Amino acid sequence: MKVLVIPEDPTRDQYILKPIVEKLFEDLGRRARIEVLKDPHLRGTSEALDKKMIESIVAENPMENLFLLMVDRDGDRLGNSHLAKGREAEHPHRLIACLAVQEVEVWMLALHRDALGVPWSEVRAHHDPKEHYADPFLRQQGWLMQVGSGRKRAMQGLGAQWQALLTVCPELKDLRDRLRAWLDRTPV
Repeated sequence: MKVLVIPEDPTRDQYILKPIVEKLFEDLGRRARIEVLKDPHLRGTSEALDKKMIESIVAENPMENLFLLMVDRDGDRLGNSHLAKGREAEHPHRLIACLAVQEVEVWMLALHRDALGVPWSEVRAHHDPKEHYADPFLRQQGWLMQVGSGRKRAMQGLGAQWQALLTVCPELKDLRDRLRAWLDRTPV
């Protein structure tokens, strides 16, 4: 099975998204080749949720079995939830969308909740958690100069904390359930 993850910007997001998707498939007992879209190099949710852009990506990658559109919800200020549902509806049985509340860096931060020193609900509710929590955390750890501005290093604890991540980030649990249903009805 071939899965292409569509991020809003692969530069740093790939180091969060790829391990999560790999763990999703492992959790479901399925093998998959997971790639993160780098060409075209999308920049922002407006490109990643653009109807014509997604049509082009799906058309240019016919060998992919599944596309996972994984972008920031960003407080839904620009209607990202509505746009994501539209992209799914346009590509039934080929594309599943998952919006991070509020940014994909929150999924990374979930692995380090105890080190943040603030209530988890505050991190999840903040409209700019990357700037307010993730970047300061990565700087404090001394990881900013590492691969993916520290995101690769920060994701190393994913295996041991997988079930906790699903609990504190219910959108990922929902994605797992939707992916399970997709796998059950799609012969791959």
